[in-house]
Amino acid sequence: MGQPGQRLLYMPDLIVVGLPHALQWQDAPLIQQQWHQFPFPAPLGGAQLRLVCKRLEPAVVRTGNGVTKTAAQVENMPLAEQLWSVRRCRSLWQNLVVYSLPNGPGVAKPAIVPGLPLTIHTGQGFGGSVPFPGAREQAQALDRLFPWFVAHHRRKPVAMTSEPSVQDEVHAQIIEPLNMLLETRYSNTAGQAPQTPFYPQWGRSCPKAHRNPGDKTNAGYPDFLLYQNPRQRQHGAIMEVKTWWAYPDDDFTSIFSTIAAQRGSGFFDWTSDKRPAKLLKQLWGELYFFQANWGACTNGRKIVIFIRTGQNELTLSEIHDFDGDASVHRALIGMCFAAIDEGAGLRFVSHTLCPVQDRESLW
Repeated sequence: MGQPGQRLLYMPDLIVVGLPHALQWQDAPLIQQQWHQFPFPAPLGGAQLRLVCKRLEPAVVRTGNGVTKTAAQVENMPLAEQLWSVRRCRSLWQNLVVYSLPNGPGVAKPAIVPGLPLTIHTGQGFGGSVPFPGAREQAQALDRLFPWFVAHHRRKPVAMTSEPSVQDEVHAQIIEPLNMLLETRYSNTAGQAPQTPFYPQWGRSCPKAHRNPGDKTNAGYPDFLLYQNPRQRQHGAIMEVKTWWAYPDDDFTSIFSTIAAQRGSGFFDWTSDKRPAKLLKQLWGELYFFQANWGACTNGRKIVIFIRTGQNELTLSEIHDFDGDASVHRALIGMCFAAIDEGAGLRFVSHTLCPVQDRESLW
């Protein structure tokens, strides 16, 4: 049960009628009259709203099925920086969901999770917490988030013609709500001047954010990059977008097979030219050159989350459907929280969400 003055996290499908309680924000300057109480009235005549990605459909005329060529800067990475080992962590996805959604619908409070420290505050890190923003900042983010949610629910399918069109849909369906959810969790880090706010946010990668800024031969640019603050070059996470006709679902599921890495040891052959191996090599290069530990990749049909768990080790979650899966946004915002909390100095986040004992290569 939410209490007056409590700082809360709400997923947009949890702020309509049907929740077992209503939350009073009596201590906050509120944006609109209806903000004095949650949940809101159902906006679509009582229709059930679910936060899921819409299915992407192929256009009749679309680009071919060519795959990305590994950039020379990635291909020629020093041996000591290359990917050596691939692991799978079956608990990672659900642990990230739990990290974003505590016990009770949308309310940030201590959560007791098997295998996790009892001191965990979901969305707040381990052994401490990153302060929540004020209620006004949270309300402003929710004021934008809920109309987006209703509009998303009403969207009609858009035919995909190319990889950039899939990127556009990922931005519309995932990046936009993630950025608004991040504003409910983290404060403006660029000062109080209203014309220069900066919240942790997803954006396009740029040369200045590269490990080697100014080098015209730079490569390893992800489609989207989670910027933790306006000055820092170490970034929270990357996101790479492909098309399902160039990278079929089998390329994703084959990551967990001998096509990509050896069974048991997880040994990864950096010289392999097989498509799943080339995809992993690209993701590893993006993590390296943009100094991130977390990431996600989708082909518009499947989606996977991954984390750099060692100097030369990459661990991936189970693969999920891109559309129709109500856990996708929750897992992704949990990944964002984990990356930002870890970047803020909270220890053991990644090791707790991706336990060593749960990492395996038994395909």
